[in-house]
Amino acid sequence: MAALASTAQRSHYSNYGTGIEICAPSSNSHAYFRMQVAGRGVTTATGEAGLLTHDFGGTSSATPLVAGIAALVLSAHPGLCAMELGSVLRRTAAKDLDTTPYPRTPAANFDPTPSWDVSPIAPFASGDFTDIGHADGSWSPWFGHGRIDAEQAVALALQLRGGGQAPAPAPDNRWTSRPGVAIPDNRPGGIVDVVQVDTLGQVSFVRVSVDIRHSYIGDLVVSLSAPSGHEVVLHDRAGGGRDDLAVTWEALSLPALRGFEGEEAAGPWMLSVRDEAAVDTGRLEEWSLELGVLVPPRSVFAEDAPGAAIPDNRVAGITRTLAVTEVGQLAAIEVAVDITHTYIGDLRVTLHSPGGTAVVLHNRSGGGTDNLRAQFASADVAVLQALAGEPCAGKWKLQVQDLAARDVGKLNRWSLDITLQVAAPATARPKKKAASKAKASTARAKAAKPKRAKAKAK
Repeated sequence: MAALASTAQRSHYSNYGTGIEICAPSSNSHAYFRMQVAGRGVTTATGEAGLLTHDFGGTSSATPLVAGIAALVLSAHPGLCAMELGSVLRRTAAKDLDTTPYPRTPAANFDPTPSWDVSPIAPFASGDFTDIGHADGSWSPWFGHGRIDAEQAVALALQLRGGGQAPAPAPDNRWTSRPGVAIPDNRPGGIVDVVQVDTLGQVSFVRVSVDIRHSYIGDLVVSLSAPSGHEVVLHDRAGGGRDDLAVTWEALSLPALRGFEGEEAAGPWMLSVRDEAAVDTGRLEEWSLELGVLVPPRSVFAEDAPGAAIPDNRVAGITRTLAVTEVGQLAAIEVAVDITHTYIGDLRVTLHSPGGTAVVLHNRSGGGTDNLRAQFASADVAVLQALAGEPCAGKWKLQVQDLAARDVGKLNRWSLDITLQVAAPATARPKKKAASKAKASTARAKAAKPKRAKAKAK
């Protein structure tokens, strides 16, 4: 674990290199107090009655913070194994961090060559996030996969459990427009400025900021419209004769913004500014929109109904193949089998992934019970959790063996229902678009529906 200063820089004392998986907020200080570095400490109790400290920090505070969030994620999905838990934390980590390096420690009379300086060196001299081919996204030698994010991690855990949707782990989802246009005085039409959002998914939160220079903000009405046409009034002629409106709204301060939650994010978002009284004038200098976006998980369904006889007391048994073409890493899987047999204690059923992993689903249990009709889901069956992160595309094989004589049966059908992992974080920033119009645009974005892929059986 790496430590992160309140400035979003690497804490000066924090280590770097291939061992860093993730980072968490902590304090900042120079390793030997030879120069000043910015950053606040963590305020916490000291353990003594009535006493507290404002200077708690170090990787000794970052590490237990990660452990606490890991426990929170497990409470959302107790079925996660250790590898899956780590993947959830890495995939949802935030990457909006400051990669500015610190200056090297200055020399002193008593230490003219401070070769011990802990500043990163090649090949880790840069903290930039790069694609190293990791399934959980880009990585930085200073920050690992990014700053731990409890809210996003819990949301992904719920999605893997089947109780929610996965957050898009975008490194940056802020759109800014700087129109610098005059607001017509005492005109009901006002101005409309548009930012074009190209991220598909459902809105989970909205934060909007404006910088309006005006000599009487009580003249102004400011509203935000989603691509659907749903409009929320942000400012309604409040503030009287005060100058300038520089403010940020989110759901905590303006609950009406929750009305955007669940709507499609992609499309034109419009800020409307109207001056509804005469004399005082002003300009819309800048505004920004921040969106949390939930991406519906992609899924693949494949089915085979061979009605094939299972050779009695033959180790080879039968093997059926489903060819899946959908590209992506597996997040969750459910295998359904329908086998007619007069003694299921004879049977062993094994799933083989395209990556070569063999998972035994049924191993000669059930005694003289007739027929095996069952669903095996990774949320409930621990052995299937080993498939998490494996490629989805390729040949999936089901082997059914009858390992004792006399009783016979057949494989009627079997199916796979695979949920794919959310895509790794993109490295590009969202596009910025500024446009000022006298009339509101009528453009609307259509909500994108998640595709459900089909596969062929052999």
